[in-house]
Amino acid sequence: MASDVHSSTNSLHSSKPEQEPIPRGLGLITSVGPGLVLAMSFLGTGDLVSSSVSGASYGYALLWTLVLSLIARTFIISSIAKYTLMNKYGDTQILDGFARLSPALPGIMAAVVLIAGFITQATFVLAASTGLHELTGGEWGGAWGRFFCALIIVALTLTLVMLRKQFTVLEYFARFASVAMIAAFVYALVQIGTFDVSGFFQGLAFAIPEEQNTSAFAPIVIASATIGTIAGNMPNLLYSGFMRDKGWVGPKYRKLQQFDLIVGMAPLLIINLLFWIVAAEFRSGNPGFSISDEYDLSHMLTVAVGPVGPFLLWMCIFFAAMTSFPPQSRGFAQLAINGINHTFPSMRQYLGRDEENPAFRWIQAIVFIIVPLVSTIPGAPDLISLNIVGTAISTVLSLPIIVVCILLLTSRKKHMQTYAVNGIWQTVLLVILGGIAIIIGFQIAMQIPSMFATAFG
Repeated sequence: MASDVHSSTNSLHSSKPEQEPIPRGLGLITSVGPGLVLAMSFLGTGDLVSSSVSGASYGYALLWTLVLSLIARTFIISSIAKYTLMNKYGDTQILDGFARLSPALPGIMAAVVLIAGFITQATFVLAASTGLHELTGGEWGGAWGRFFCALIIVALTLTLVMLRKQFTVLEYFARFASVAMIAAFVYALVQIGTFDVSGFFQGLAFAIPEEQNTSAFAPIVIASATIGTIAGNMPNLLYSGFMRDKGWVGPKYRKLQQFDLIVGMAPLLIINLLFWIVAAEFRSGNPGFSISDEYDLSHMLTVAVGPVGPFLLWMCIFFAAMTSFPPQSRGFAQLAINGINHTFPSMRQYLGRDEENPAFRWIQAIVFIIVPLVSTIPGAPDLISLNIVGTAISTVLSLPIIVVCILLLTSRKKHMQTYAVNGIWQTVLLVILGGIAIIIGFQIAMQIPSMFATAFG
């Protein structure tokens, strides 16, 4: 009898459960969401800055980094979702899985989240305050104008995070901003009137161009920042929480989750390609042009689109950053407190209900909302430099750990349901991505002193 029960249990573990069907019609619109929400969060200033800087500095030569990054991001996020839906333990947060690899990992990741999340939030509040300041004239307040705008943004964010339906209004703004952003860059491309198809496809070759005098950063730095920004690092881990909030818990949601992720990631490819193409074509028609700060982006759109160009740019930057700043303050705080709850015995009572830990609100408000204000004081690095340097540091700290841990978790029967263990090609791809992450991390680490000198010089 015991052997029959054991055999039955093994059969259940080895056969994939029936999947929730993908709805049709209006049900499709309301059923999907986490992937699109995550993509909207990703579609902040990082994609705009990295793609535009790469295109303006090196034309299509580094385009392969965009494609590689989006493939890597989709695969890594899908692997994170796979673990949280199909693990043997009922874990719904990815750091719960990390804790099964080593008790020290959640604490390490909590420290990484606090550092990388703070840098990310500093970039977002700087972008939002810059956009708001320029939209309101750009002259008032002198050198402290952006800081005063940042105070308004922080006050608004603190108010929003106290509400139950915190981000409903911001989601509508973000959809509008995304449409405006696409329209602005399509119009800019039409106005430029050229598209180097041959150069576009040649840019898909895995090549690093020679350093140009028109760029403040070396091509390997820009390539690494593009891969880090678009492939993602810490924000990738937020997907588990978005799925849980949607009620997607358990293996039956895997098919729906995969469809949802594709729906969310596809617009990123289109939008990033538009950013890149416009910058590359503008550079081709304007030799010697470079993007060293956000105001060069404004100048580029002024020449390409006309007087309305800067308004569209600052509007898009403001809404894209504001869509990311409030929700990611919650997501980063949730990840950090989850790691802290695993690390300290006195906090383990909050595992599974991390937000009930009294420290959660303090970390969210202070580390991820208020302290990032320092990026807006006079003398702080500009938006371009902060984005590139910040992303590089975040990538060094987090991407190799994330990829290696996901590989170990999803490739072992010890952790996954039998039917969900990675196949050979999935394991090989994760090994390759892990190798790339380690190599990029080493190369970035070697460049960090020069990056700091460029950003703070």
